[in-house]
Amino acid sequence: MRRLAIPFVLSAIIAVVAAACSSDPEIVEVIKEVEVAGETQIVEKIVEVEVEVAGETKTVEKIVEVEVEVAGETKTVEKIVEVEVEVEKEVEVIKEVTVIEEIVVETEKILVATPTPDIGTTGPTVGGDLRIVSQGSISTLDPVFSLFYVVNAVGSQIYEGLFGWDGNLEAQPRVADSFSTNADGTEYTFKLRSGVTMHNGATFTSADAIASINRWRDAGTPAAGIVRRFTDDDALQAIDDTTFGWSFDEPLGAVIFILGIPHGLMPMMPASTASTPFTEPVPLNIGTGAYKFVEWLQGDRVVLERFTDYSARSEASSPGAYAGENIAYLDSLTFLEIPDEETKIAGLETGEWDVVDGAAFDFFKRLTEDPDIGVALYKPGNRSNVYLNPQIPPFSYLKGRQALMTGIDVEDFMFALGPNDLWITCPALYYCGTPLETDIGHRFDVEMSDGSSETIGYDVNNMALAQQLLNESDYAGETAVILNPTDYGTITPLGPVLKSVMAEIGYAVEMPALDWATVTSMFGNTDSYSLATDWYSHWCCGNPIQDHLISGTLDFIIRDEELINLQLEFVRETDAGKRFEIVEEIQTKRWQKVTSLSLGQFFPIVPHTNDLKGFEVKAIPFYVNTWLER
Repeated sequence: MRRLAIPFVLSAIIAVVAAACSSDPEIVEVIKEVEVAGETQIVEKIVEVEVEVAGETKTVEKIVEVEVEVAGETKTVEKIVEVEVEVEKEVEVIKEVTVIEEIVVETEKILVATPTPDIGTTGPTVGGDLRIVSQGSISTLDPVFSLFYVVNAVGSQIYEGLFGWDGNLEAQPRVADSFSTNADGTEYTFKLRSGVTMHNGATFTSADAIASINRWRDAGTPAAGIVRRFTDDDALQAIDDTTFGWSFDEPLGAVIFILGIPHGLMPMMPASTASTPFTEPVPLNIGTGAYKFVEWLQGDRVVLERFTDYSARSEASSPGAYAGENIAYLDSLTFLEIPDEETKIAGLETGEWDVVDGAAFDFFKRLTEDPDIGVALYKPGNRSNVYLNPQIPPFSYLKGRQALMTGIDVEDFMFALGPNDLWITCPALYYCGTPLETDIGHRFDVEMSDGSSETIGYDVNNMALAQQLLNESDYAGETAVILNPTDYGTITPLGPVLKSVMAEIGYAVEMPALDWATVTSMFGNTDSYSLATDWYSHWCCGNPIQDHLISGTLDFIIRDEELINLQLEFVRETDAGKRFEIVEEIQTKRWQKVTSLSLGQFFPIVPHTNDLKGFEVKAIPFYVNTWLER
């Protein structure tokens, strides 16, 4: 990680388990920031836990609070450590070390260790076609034109960014080789990696990088909106074929963080292709990645193949990471569109395909009991969500939005997805189990027309009050149209629950049968629907920098100057404690304004054949550095 001019301190709590185990335990590590003046401090605590029964799996949970002296006041660092171990001895020792040191740029870091991926018995082998069932139907392959997951799931195999996440979810160079800044952080100079060849055979240059950045900058991601506010149209200038400069109107410490975000990827492409307006999909899918585009049979499959002229970086990589050495061991990647959930799982079981990206939760038990199938699990996970279109009634009215929030039972939606060991209810809009978790503001009082006060907010589940709020709004019986796909395992089940509760509250409601490609094509036409079921992930939206619900960049979400300004305050603020105060204020305002219908937090599953080696999900599944051992 590179050192910049923004000082703050990170408190790292590391759990080490010493026990005789048949396999390594899962360790969930959360690293929080603490503002500390001056010096590095180390606090060590040993906890011994007696285990009475040998041969059983035990879960040990310990809450540790460590007080440290911070510039004249006491701060408490809290950590919940939960480990699962196979016990063969009577004593388990958990060693916790808190290290406080000066670091840079990062506003938060969350590490979630999943089970160690299978690396096979023979090591990486070359060859084979990996067949992947897409989460839903694919409407485009351009990750700037469309921000939807299925587009990024394919596009991230074709395109690279200047930076990308490593195994610790920190931004590291990919197409970029290095960067430097001036003293006040308003001038960045980027050096490109030499020998980067695009899929059309041309050498990637600074002119291509500038055109690619400008196209991304004009688009609708929250990060792009922030960059537009800090830069002018002529902020990017080529210095030579492999070097360019980027000027900012004021310091923006999140530049490298933004360049490494996997969702809303800033894809590097030829300047001629990047001249396409972001409101249109690019005519040619030409990137710099280890796999290149071959064909797209819309509604059926997308085929990519190994790019033989790809020049990999030399740094070590880790499973699931984008940064580091990328090697395409597989001959090809085929993304299939299979709309029926049962068919998806049956095909995986019979070997017709190798991966089901985001399988429906109903199959979790069946999949985990199959010895020929592995199940990758992603945490902190995704947030089930319903977008409330503010452009037309009934959700152009605040009380119309508040009424729906008040009448729902979050668990009804989440149980429709699947078993409750794969989801939680969570009022923290930046995710439970992360450094930005807080429940502040999720319940609040509203004044009714008779002058009385009622409490509403997250998971209130008060049908009578919901009906009263709708009656007090300006809603005049307009039909509310729900966009809910018929072919998306982790979204489809939400629609029937939503339609039922809306009818009970008193909305006139329709829900046409549409596939995911059709749903995504309609999002921009805000006159055609009232609300839409969806989810968003921690890796895309788990930080105010990435929060599309406060950025004011999308027509189907309310534009609120108060929220936009709070997002910019967060970006500018360098003090960790003050940043968290801004998070609390954002969360309070988001609940009060009902920016969307936020439901529960769930943990996606990606089942795959055990023939697939080196596979792990850190964000969007990435198939570089994986191979088949058949």
